[in-house]
Amino acid sequence: MAQLSAIAGMSPHYVSERFKQSTGRTPHTYVLLQRIERAKQRLRDPACSIIDAGLEAGFENPSHFARVFRRLVGTTPSRFRTEAAIPKMFPVKADAGD
Repeated sequence: MAQLSAIAGMSPHYVSERFKQSTGRTPHTYVLLQRIERAKQRLRDPACSIIDAGLEAGFENPSHFARVFRRLVGTTPSRFRTEAAIPKMFPVKADAGD
């Protein structure tokens, strides 16, 4: 926030308020959601470990990653990975007009 506010020539508080008005989210929440989306993409890759997905998304440790992931997504990273793999294993066929 300090860098953004310095570039904008505004106080950090004002930049944060304007950001929230524009996006509907605080800057911190926005960054967390972006990290979670990056982690979800990595979790869809079976070659990437859950720990690596969290670390590559910018989380400092697996515990923090798991806690934030569960709070924002509503499930654990391992369950997300399992559920994301199910459609690939059992693709749904288009309705044949039954």
